[in-house]
Amino acid sequence: MKRRNVMAALGGLPVAAALGSAARAQDAYPARIVKILVPFGPGGSTDIISRLIGKQLETMTGKPFVIENKPGATGMIGTTQVKNAPADGYTILLGSTSTLAANYSLYKSMTYEPSDFTTVAVNGTIGNFMLVKQDAPYKTVKEFVAYAKAQPKPLFSGYGNASSRVPAALFEVTTGVKFEEVAYRDAVASIQDLNAGRVDCVFPDQVVGESYVRSGYVRALAVTSKERSPLFPDVEAISETYPEYSIISYSCFAVRRETPDDIKKRLNRLIMDALYEPSVMERVKQLGFLPPPKDWTIAQCDAFVTKEREDWTRYIKLAKIEPQ
Repeated sequence: MKRRNVMAALGGLPVAAALGSAARAQDAYPARIVKILVPFGPGGSTDIISRLIGKQLETMTGKPFVIENKPGATGMIGTTQVKNAPADGYTILLGSTSTLAANYSLYKSMTYEPSDFTTVAVNGTIGNFMLVKQDAPYKTVKEFVAYAKAQPKPLFSGYGNASSRVPAALFEVTTGVKFEEVAYRDAVASIQDLNAGRVDCVFPDQVVGESYVRSGYVRALAVTSKERSPLFPDVEAISETYPEYSIISYSCFAVRRETPDDIKKRLNRLIMDALYEPSVMERVKQLGFLPPPKDWTIAQCDAFVTKEREDWTRYIKLAKIEPQ
């Protein structure tokens, strides 16, 4: 071999070695238990999805993916815990509209910034319900608005978190009705008070509200997404009466931004593959979520969450909700 060819071959070794090392590091992940931290209580949509995908990730990798619920402060307690964990991919945040979009504009002081995280996968989007009492006299959004405007005092609207408060406030701005807000510890408590007649409407996510609607405990007057829900085709979308009204929620997986890129890429592929496993996908759709394309990259996932944060900032300003 000629000397220059030998030197060229030797010169390529460090690069090849580095690439091989990165590939081995990515392939080795996960090497131990991974924690998925859900910053809300058990039973909600974020919790259910995290468990579905976590179980599938265990099957795919042979390593435990442990779900840990850390509710409180509209998701800020658990989200902050992930921010303070090592940036090694072994503590994953189950992110949501509240934690990575709405909170940013609802609170003057936060213990984290949405930019502290990289979204490695989006699980899906879903609209909220507009729920009313089962025996309420109004059967359509148009009738509800007419009824509300005819009352001498504002109707009562209950909410359990930011993602159920903002749709109600945006409804006020869009329709011209007035609500008196009533805060609850969670969406379930607000639905219970709706049934008891203590509030007139609530806007919970569809996963939380589904069983109450199907059982006849309360009635779904409408959904907040642009289109009707495939699971509730007989329930109108608010946009059918007010075309400018549309608001959705989402669920995602995120890690600290400083996490190595190879680990982020590995998580992106693992989670999207887990999401599209047929049994998981069937259950996600049964929950009412619309999943993104399987080939969504980290850049696309991160851009989606950034756009949602911008949209929710606009919604909150339109609704004239002052940061607390």
